Amino acid sequence: MTVITVAGLGENHHRAERATLTAEIAIAHADRATSIRQGTAVHAQLAEEAARLRASGAATWHSVDVLSTSARVWTDKDGVKHRDHLTRGTVRVKMSRLAEVADVVAALSALGATVSTSWALTEVTRDAVTRHLRTVAVTDARAKADDFAAALGQTVQRVVAIREDDGYGPQGGRGAGGGPELTIPEITVRVAVKGDFETE
Repeated sequence: MTVITVAGLGENHHRAERATLTAEIAIAHADRATSIRQGTAVHAQLAEEAARLRASGAATWHSVDVLSTSARVWTDKDGVKHRDHLTRGTVRVKMSRLAEVADVVAALSALGATVSTSWALTEVTRDAVTRHLRTVAVTDARAKADDFAAALGQTVQRVVAIREDDGYGPQGGRGAGGGPELTIPEITVRVAVKGDFETE
């Protein structure tokens, strides 16, 4: 009897179905009240745009973080120290109309935000693909075990254990924003397993 331990992998690629835009503002001013006033105004514009996108159906979800203000001291290239106040805020929007992502990024950026984009599948697609790939991964592991058993002049008689490898799953891209030639990336979904197969 021999126990053969092998890894199996199931992998698939699917076009992203959602894009989450994270719009961040950072308004610095020597006067704290001015920093807060300017930051609040820009933040409110971002929040209004996010709500409009959701109401129109272009976005499925949005969130508006609470503004924060902090004092900071920094040194310029001449070695001179400065003190100012930095007001920060973040608004997130999950876009379902991906054809509009580039325009929305441009609009949010024009308001003064720094925008990053992360791509994902819907939960329904992700779960369905993952379930399918579990079967693919186990089949892959069994085929490898059969190959090794044959090389030993034996046959696989029993599956002793199957363990899922942590660290795998949907892997999407992140970007700094969008543009006229925006390319919607593919999301890679992986399921990896390790299996122990007993021969005789």
